[in-house]
Amino acid sequence: MGFICTEAGWVVTEVGRQPWIIQGVMRTAEAVTPMPGLVVPFLVFTALYAGLGVVVAWLLYQQVLRSPGATEEDAA
Repeated sequence: MGFICTEAGWVVTEVGRQPWIIQGVMRTAEAVTPMPGLVVPFLVFTALYAGLGVVVAWLLYQQVLRSPGATEEDAA
């Protein structure tokens, strides 16, 4: 249910961003305001989230290794 709610919220947000775009009258590309210099923030946020993803995966792996059901044979 959480995943469905997240996806539904994303759809509502994206549809709500474009109320001025009317099918057959104006294309989405015509309504975009160009903003230079977005490559750097995009790359920074991408690197940040990739790094956070690696940290989360490592922490989860460590948590599994320390769980009561894990043995030394499972770790090898």
